[in-house]
Amino acid sequence: MNPRDRLLAALRGQKPDRVPLLLEGCQFAGRADVDALSDPALAEIARRIFEHTTYFASCPSHVNRYLVTPPQRIVEVHREEKEGSVRAVSEIDTPRGTLTAVTGRNATTNTVWTIKYPVESLEDIERIRSVPWELPSGLAAPDLSQLPPDFAERGVIHSGVSSPFVCVAGMMPYQYFLELCATEPALMRELASICHERIAAVLDALLADRTVEYVWMGGCEWLTPPMGSPRLYEELVQPFEADLISRMHAAGALCHIHCHGNVRSTLEMVIERGADFFEPVEPPPDGDNALAEAKAIAAGRFTLGGNIEARVLQYESVEAVEAATRAAFEGGKARMVLQTSAGPIGSISPTLLTNYHRMIDVWEECAALGDQV
Repeated sequence: MNPRDRLLAALRGQKPDRVPLLLEGCQFAGRADVDALSDPALAEIARRIFEHTTYFASCPSHVNRYLVTPPQRIVEVHREEKEGSVRAVSEIDTPRGTLTAVTGRNATTNTVWTIKYPVESLEDIERIRSVPWELPSGLAAPDLSQLPPDFAERGVIHSGVSSPFVCVAGMMPYQYFLELCATEPALMRELASICHERIAAVLDALLADRTVEYVWMGGCEWLTPPMGSPRLYEELVQPFEADLISRMHAAGALCHIHCHGNVRSTLEMVIERGADFFEPVEPPPDGDNALAEAKAIAAGRFTLGGNIEARVLQYESVEAVEAATRAAFEGGKARMVLQTSAGPIGSISPTLLTNYHRMIDVWEECAALGDQV
């Protein structure tokens, strides 16, 4: 079975020949992409798994976390680069005045963070919501003419969106969002509904020709314990994500829910809203659920990914990595994907390289499903 068929079978609840392997940051469309890597250790890992793992041919949704404001109304007005790091200033053109956002990107980790949010008051909320809605100008179905020649063996057409409430929370400081959830709950629900309607319109357009096979949706971790209350999760996550997932399924696409942290109390709700794939299911102390425990809760109703912590790979011994990888296979191999909780951050150290190889060794040893169902 080739990597594409293996992954899709696992996510659809069918029986692959072995547990799929997904290593974030190590998946590339062609060998030339691997050869062009500046980090020889990353190239070594990518070459080893190249024939065994999929890559994603991404089709952008252009969904942002600024109330899903049409990106054509957001203009970068200043960019400053220093020692590889980038500081960017953007302005949002609204009928009620300009809003400013400032972001930074770290050169070593390639991580983007917000320095100044565009929304800092109720007045700013009224400004950003006054922007007329229209579909993103760059939104288009995937261009299938540009797919690499081995796509049928290794590729999956992919897009991604945020959970609707995250497009509310993401436009302001997180503590301010939580404050407004307590003081202005009706407003937060209304704004989440607006974002849901906008994301639904984007998905309806993006998925219309049924070529996107796989949609990543992130953000519900912002309201899992202890970040938010069960009430907030039920009100701001559950109904909106459930509708979006049903739209994905209607268009023939699978839904991947990405959620870090303490997920035990929310797994049944993820199953209820129809997700096909959920990851990373982190064990203590990073989360509250061993993968075997999550498999028992899931009972084959969706596929689980995980759960090798990036922290363990980065800092712990090869023995610890082997133990963590073997533990991931406990509880059964059906409807499971082996993956890391995050990709390599920065250059790969000798310890990290050794640990990646040991994780892959254990995958090669344990991944075959055999007679398991």
